[in-house]
Amino acid sequence: MGGRSCRVSQMKSITFDLDSHRLEHALEKRRAKERLQPALKGIPAAPEVPLSFACASCAPTAAQSSLSTVTSLSFSWLASASAGAGAAVMQTPIARAVAQAPLVQAVAAKFAPPAEAECAYADQYSVGRPESKKDGLARFWELFYGVAISNDIEGRVGTISKLLGPSGHYERMSFWIHFVGALIFLIYAITRSSLHINQQRVDGALTSAAGYTIAVVFLTSSLYHCTAPDRNFAYVTRVLDYAAIYIGITVATTADIAVATRGFENVPYQTVLDLPAAACFLIFFFAWRRWRLPGTLTWSPHEIETRAKDGCLLGRGLFSFGHRDLHHSQARQATSLLLFASYFMSVPAAFRVLGDGVANVIVALQVGAFVTVGLGMAIDRFFQWPDGLLVEGSMTCLACPSDGKPGWGTVCNSHAVWHLVALISAGLTCVSREYALGYA
Repeated sequence: MGGRSCRVSQMKSITFDLDSHRLEHALEKRRAKERLQPALKGIPAAPEVPLSFACASCAPTAAQSSLSTVTSLSFSWLASASAGAGAAVMQTPIARAVAQAPLVQAVAAKFAPPAEAECAYADQYSVGRPESKKDGLARFWELFYGVAISNDIEGRVGTISKLLGPSGHYERMSFWIHFVGALIFLIYAITRSSLHINQQRVDGALTSAAGYTIAVVFLTSSLYHCTAPDRNFAYVTRVLDYAAIYIGITVATTADIAVATRGFENVPYQTVLDLPAAACFLIFFFAWRRWRLPGTLTWSPHEIETRAKDGCLLGRGLFSFGHRDLHHSQARQATSLLLFASYFMSVPAAFRVLGDGVANVIVALQVGAFVTVGLGMAIDRFFQWPDGLLVEGSMTCLACPSDGKPGWGTVCNSHAVWHLVALISAGLTCVSREYALGYA
């Protein structure tokens, strides 16, 4: 127009390198540079587009860092750049006249996304009131009550989740599944010790120790889930949770090897020490990583990617915050699985020592436990079942909202399914040990 042309080139998305020490500074420099680029090309600079959440109260505060979700940041950067180019075109008289035409407005209204108010779900993940902030033990009991029993969201703006009800919480089922599991394995271990079942043997004593350890693992996981809504508490309890998992896998697998070899008969001491040494290294690494990374960098929301029928992304209360492993998530999951799989190195010894009949049964049980764990990890991390169906409005039989009968305020999300699978897997390994000890 007027001899001047505006050329809009296709923008490429940005891939961020999650370097914990340089990311924040590099991101700020990049933002400043991109805000200046449109002006250098003669295009009016667009205003910075903030991160948007379906429920405003779920949005991270300034102290929680704008690095919550890298995907959203990449999208916002592209939106800002595109808006700058589009602003120059839409300021022309011809463009304004076309936009105000009745036919164009009717088409735009038909294909417009749902109003923001329809997708404004209340923040039911946070626990407590900002005006009466608590610390220490008082804050812990507030978190415990809000997650495990009843979460007070009075005064929070937005639609109440039909899956959770007015006092439900996303973490409630995960908490109670592992809390009940801890009680079950504690009763099992105490019963075994009090009856002195094979306690005089190394493999029998390690089997009892594995029962106690599994109970502690599940109890630690319950502790993490009841403190998960608080960034500062979760900063510590998440490390304790994964440390307990590594210790639990190590003790249980060492007990399995002891049972398969009748108390490490003719087993080199290096083989016995391999698992504890590997677990200690992994605990040290992830504790050191946690200490090196600021909590504001790893604290981010978890969103269900499937859209609901009404077009909302953050729907039905399936929304949570947590400390993420970022680029170490695959390493943590793989190392846990490898520690669990280390039992299979002792399978030839089990057939030689215990005989084909007994070994066939215990190896089948161990394979079943390993496959169950792998399936559970896939359900939670890859398939995210049944989260997508719940968001779409189906499979509501898996929800027990607090305003129903019974009103527990829970929903069986993918992580709760993973907890159930973990209980089943731990049970299979216990049956395998007891069967081997009974026929040894």
